[in-house]
Amino acid sequence: MEFSTDLYGDNITHMPCDSNGLCVFYLSGPEDSTSFNLLHFDRNFQQVHNLQFRIPIYQEMVSFTYDNNELVILFQEKIKKKKSELGTLLRYNCVSKVSDTLSVKGMPAGNIISIKSATPLLLFSAYSANNKQSNLYYLYQGDNFVHPLHIPDAIAYQVEDFGIDSAARHVLVALNSTLDNHPFIWLCETDYQQNILTLTELPDTLSYRCESLCMTHLNSCQWLLAGTYATRKNNATLGVYTLPYHMGTFDSLRLHPYAAISVVAPNNATYTHSPGKITRYGEQIAFITETFQPEYRDRPVYYYGVMTYEYSFYGYRYRNADVHVFNPDGTDAWYYNFPYDDILTQNTGTYLNIAFIRDMYLLYYTRSNNMTTMLTNANTDIIDSKRSSTIFPETPNSAISYDGTRITQWYGDYFLVSGYKRNTKSSRASTTYFIQKLWYR
Repeated sequence: MEFSTDLYGDNITHMPCDSNGLCVFYLSGPEDSTSFNLLHFDRNFQQVHNLQFRIPIYQEMVSFTYDNNELVILFQEKIKKKKSELGTLLRYNCVSKVSDTLSVKGMPAGNIISIKSATPLLLFSAYSANNKQSNLYYLYQGDNFVHPLHIPDAIAYQVEDFGIDSAARHVLVALNSTLDNHPFIWLCETDYQQNILTLTELPDTLSYRCESLCMTHLNSCQWLLAGTYATRKNNATLGVYTLPYHMGTFDSLRLHPYAAISVVAPNNATYTHSPGKITRYGEQIAFITETFQPEYRDRPVYYYGVMTYEYSFYGYRYRNADVHVFNPDGTDAWYYNFPYDDILTQNTGTYLNIAFIRDMYLLYYTRSNNMTTMLTNANTDIIDSKRSSTIFPETPNSAISYDGTRITQWYGDYFLVSGYKRNTKSSRASTTYFIQKLWYR
């Protein structure tokens, strides 16, 4: 599918909706009016529904999520680059094709970081106006006011992660505070009405300290927590921990050390590691962290016409990723250290993804128009060796350039590749947003 930005604008995006297909949505209209447009396609890219409605002027899409057949999109009013407390919530059921909107108040002044939904509750984390702190916000179906999490007498914190237990109607929030210049991770569990049920500190040892946290919900009141841990002595991040959690109580804290290549850099400095991201597929939980370090180089600078050299920051060099697959009790099921070829970036981010395909693991990431993949099994037998390829073939004389290409798993062995392509030899230099379906075999 292709969508010209001349017709659809440059804010078009999409959301995979599992077996319900996918939704493409965008804003359009003249300066004095704005319309939201949603196109629903099945798995064969055949349109099955379309939706259009007007939203108040100055409102823009700020976040969206999909869960249990329902697509939820949040809009917020923005005037003179400042976000107001006013917003609009859209819920669209991908099965019944029924939608409803609600005007909401109490929206935060900072950017939304993450959003999750489990009818009848919508949760999202967002920064404060000065980006110095973040908090969690609750929006209950039928209510038109966004309620922030309030913990009396709490020290300053950032929201590390959060999840919804729809069976118990509980919310679990991981919070990260700073004590003595070091991270301090703790948990807050509430009901749907923001009433605090438990406040719990993460267990640690005399030698090690938990420094990040991600969570995945297993069963009613059952969670698996995972994150990185560091030594108290020299603050070196040495690996990943797992910690089962149930209603304010913890099971065994397990430590899973990194391979040596992910701990000490070639210059004998210690690597920096990403906080990690967690993915669940049935009874398997994958947790991925990435290893990088800042890189500095001499560069020529001129002062009053005289050239000299200055030691300057050049970017972040990504070295490898550590991929752990855990059982629900936090024990090891599989581990692999995935080396990167050559990633130098100005901003930190995440690259490697994992897809569970039957009894195999597909590791993959994209950069520009290139894709790197590797297929293995639980015994670390390489089924398809690590290889890089161009997603769309290009030659020096190619008229088409690609930007922002990314791949996401859709359903089963199928993936979606999306991004922008531009005709560099056209007098109008037209740009198109594209979505293509890929089958991994």
